[in-house]
Amino acid sequence: MGRLVPNVLAAAFILAGIFLTFELIDVERDGQNASKEQDVIVAPTPEEPTELDEPTADKLIVEAFNRYDTVLNDEGMGETFIYEGESYRYMSEGFDSEEKVIHYLSKSFTPDAAEKLLGNHPFIVYKGKLAQPDVTFEPGNVWTDTTAVKVRTTEAMSDVTYEIPVSEGLGRVNVQSFRLVFDGGWKFSVKLPFSFREVEKETKEWNLTLTLEEEAVYQEFSRDPREEHLHGLSPISIAKIYVQATLDERDDLVYEMYTDRAGYVQWTKEEDEKFPKADRGTKENILRVYKGIENGKFIQTGDTDGYIKYDNGSEGGMGFQMVKDEDGYWSVGFMPTQ
Repeated sequence: MGRLVPNVLAAAFILAGIFLTFELIDVERDGQNASKEQDVIVAPTPEEPTELDEPTADKLIVEAFNRYDTVLNDEGMGETFIYEGESYRYMSEGFDSEEKVIHYLSKSFTPDAAEKLLGNHPFIVYKGKLAQPDVTFEPGNVWTDTTAVKVRTTEAMSDVTYEIPVSEGLGRVNVQSFRLVFDGGWKFSVKLPFSFREVEKETKEWNLTLTLEEEAVYQEFSRDPREEHLHGLSPISIAKIYVQATLDERDDLVYEMYTDRAGYVQWTKEEDEKFPKADRGTKENILRVYKGIENGKFIQTGDTDGYIKYDNGSEGGMGFQMVKDEDGYWSVGFMPTQ
C-alpha cells in the first residue's frame, strides 16, 4: 500500500497536466478564431468624402444612366400579359419588386431619388410581381457621352455641371447641374431627367378593350367554358373575346369558340390540346394581326357564313371568319383570319 500511494499521485498529476494542456490549446484556438472574426468584421467603409473631380463625375453619371437603362430594358422572365388593353412583361427575378429596383438604383442614387425614378416609369404590380410595358426604350439624349465641366464641392455635397449631348454627332449640348451627396460613395440626390422613347410601339398602338357586357361574359365564360355564355353577343363581340382568350393563352376557351357545325370542324379538341405553344403564335403577332378588329364590320355572305372586315394598319384589309352553328348562333371559324 505504501508503494501504491505515490504511483496513484503521479498518475493524477499526469492526467491534470494533460487536461491543462488541452484547455490551453482550446483557449489559444478560441483566441485565434476571435482574431480572425475581428479581421473579417473590420472591413471599413469610407466615411469621409473621396475626391470628386471631373473625370470621376463623368464615370458616375454614365454608371447612373446604365443602371436606369438596365431596369427599363430588362427583358424579364419571358412572360407577358395584357392589362387594360396593353401588353406588359414581368420583370426578371432581380427586379421583380419595387424594393429590389430601388436597392439596385441606390448604388448610384439616394433612396429618395431612386424612388422618384421608379415613379417616373409606368411600372405596375400585377399578381404580386412588378411588371412594365412590353416595349423597348432608347434614350433621347446621349447620356453615355456626357461631360462634367465644373465641380463645386462643399463638405459631403457636390454640385456638378454637365454638358449633355442632345443627339449623337450633331454637336449640340444641354447644360445642366445636378447635386451629389456622399453616402458611402458619391450618389445623385436628384432624379436625373433621363428621356426615353419607345422603339417597339406596335404592341401598344392597339388597345383591346372589352365593354362591360363583354368583360362580364368573358369572366363567366372563363369560369365555365361553355359556348352558351356567348349566345346573344354580336359577331364582333365574339371575335374580341376570342382574341382576349388567345392573348390569355386560354386554349380551352379558344377551342370552345370554334364552330361545331358539321363539315366545318377541322380538328378535334384532343388534337388541339397537343398543339405546341410555338404553333399558336406570339402575343406580339396576335396583337399585330387582330389590331382594329373592334372597329370592323360584319358581312354575312350566306345562311351560315360571314366575316368581319377590318383594317389592321400594317397589313391592310383583313377578314375574320364566322360560321353560324346548328343552334343559330355565330361561332369562330377554325381558320379565323383570311
